[in-house]
Amino acid sequence: MEPNSFTPFDNMTQTRELQMLKTAIPYMKGDQKKQFAILIKYMELQNTIQVFNQEDKVMSMCSVSEDENSTLAMLNDLRKFCTDKELETLDMITNMISMMETYETIFA
Repeated sequence: MEPNSFTPFDNMTQTRELQMLKTAIPYMKGDQKKQFAILIKYMELQNTIQVFNQEDKVMSMCSVSEDENSTLAMLNDLRKFCTDKELETLDMITNMISMMETYETIFA
């Protein structure tokens, strides 16, 4: 699992300022942590709403090619967030999909 991996969605909704606020949370006192965490999540929600109100940004998020096997591409993109055990499961699923595609090609 890659630490601090951001998805394209995260890159569109996160800001440097939000990352700075998140970094400061462990240094705050009890109630401040909770209040800042809620504030940060609220700000992230506002950013998400803004992104979805801008059609060009929404379309760039949905830029998976029609020719591409989107299931395999998605599984491959998920790998960077997986534990070793989860990677084994993804590998098994990927192999099953590949075998099914080969079967369909041979017997189609």
